[in-house]
Amino acid sequence: MAGFTELHCHSAYSFLDGASDPSELAATAAELGHEALALTDHDNVCGAMEFAHACKGVGVRPILGCELTVEVPRRMPRPVHVTLLVESARGWASLCRLITEAHRGTRTSNGLRYRAPSHQRDPLPPSVAIDELDRHTEGLVCLSGCARDGAVAGSWERGDPAGGAALARRLLGAFGPDRFRIELQRPLWRRDRSRNRWLTSLAESLGVPTVATGDAHAHDRSRLALQDAMVAVRLGATLDETEALRRGNSTSTLLACEGAPQGATRLMSAAARFRDHPEAVAETARLAERLRFDLTRELGYSYPGAEDRSADRRLAELCGVRIVHRYEGTPHRAEAERRLEEELALIRKLRLSCFFLLHHDMLELAREVAAEVRGPDSARRLLPPGRGRGSSVSS
Repeated sequence: MAGFTELHCHSAYSFLDGASDPSELAATAAELGHEALALTDHDNVCGAMEFAHACKGVGVRPILGCELTVEVPRRMPRPVHVTLLVESARGWASLCRLITEAHRGTRTSNGLRYRAPSHQRDPLPPSVAIDELDRHTEGLVCLSGCARDGAVAGSWERGDPAGGAALARRLLGAFGPDRFRIELQRPLWRRDRSRNRWLTSLAESLGVPTVATGDAHAHDRSRLALQDAMVAVRLGATLDETEALRRGNSTSTLLACEGAPQGATRLMSAAARFRDHPEAVAETARLAERLRFDLTRELGYSYPGAEDRSADRRLAELCGVRIVHRYEGTPHRAEAERRLEEELALIRKLRLSCFFLLHHDMLELAREVAAEVRGPDSARRLLPPGRGRGSSVSS
């Protein structure tokens, strides 16, 4: 049995659903023998950087992703979920574009978007049209979604296996056989085995692997009571009233790996949970090997114009003239020149010389306009025209 990697996991950044901090998930994953762990919060990557650093601190490789809400007009009566995992920097860009689109139009004066008519106070969650998903697949791996609301498994649960199969074929067409997987979950609900048999048969007909996920919503069983309470708050009802809509058992925590350190015990290991589908467990490790994007290292920002090789020289010359103008004949010139060189070295390292040159041009233009507006005889003619935003530009 190959190792297990949890590829579907929610932190407290799945607001009013996940019940554990990213650091708690990372530490528990290390305790349970995980070499890697994915974070797939609902419709956001708010905890991504915190999670990435927390994982690195305990020797677990972070995998980033998102459980995205997708609208499928004319086929699905309500939005469905897919699990997206980032394979590369390009995939991170694709995911961020999708999340931006999902949240577009959801903000009103009180921060929520409502169903029409506007007097119905029923807030809509972020969601993205499936056509938009089709346009932003580069660098992403797609899993077919969770047992209850997933694009494929959820359709089977709602009595529409034909719709689920059609949607699976569409996702396969969008992502390709190398970047699409049928997701199996076993939350110990009544029809788990029959649902997973159908999903496995569908995967075989499509020619894609299955992958097992635990859909963790807490790092430890002790946190599940809080998770139940938060779901009830989100639904605006009591615990009794929401029982059918909550998870209802102790299965939604991180699963142990085979060979986990002594004392790292949970209700069930991944191998035991998915004993009928060992290939789906093994596929988690194979897929995780491909998901090597590192948020802490691979992203950077290049200011427009940073490719201009003359910018460093021009900024240094400009500052050199001002140093002479301001400090000539004073005992502070040598210290000022030393400090200037430190600042310029940092600016060169960050490739931001063009940033300072642009704002210098803007301030020079502002001085010209201010002089014209105030007039040569105004007492205000000696005042500066204003400051740039931030102390660096002002300096």
